[in-house]
Amino acid sequence: KSKKQWYQRRVAITAGGPKGVGGGATAGCLQTSEEGKSSSKYKNTNQPAKQLNLGTQEKCVFCEKTVYAAEKLIVLNKIFHKTCVKCKGCSKVMSPGDVLEHENDIYCKHCHTNTFGPEGTK
Repeated sequence: KSKKQWYQRRVAITAGGPKGVGGGATAGCLQTSEEGKSSSKYKNTNQPAKQLNLGTQEKCVFCEKTVYAAEKLIVLNKIFHKTCVKCKGCSKVMSPGDVLEHENDIYCKHCHTNTFGPEGTK
């Protein structure tokens, strides 16, 4: 056989050969006449949400912007962004364990000692 004849035979088998063979449709894609008339037995009974509820949005004490869970840090029972926990004296970003408070302001140990400590340590 020539290549052309082989190719034509191959196309005939896959495109429209004997009924139920080839044709591109599989058993899962075929439907009976009854299935085509009725609606699907699987229906979505859930009603769409009218509004997305984000709950209360917490604000940073320092910058007053919304604080999301990934950047939230609670220091002295106040909510901050991780980058907003800064010393008032030197603006150094601190971890929660290094924070000292004086009149609702945050200080590092060095600045707190120099500003509010005994006279001999200044």
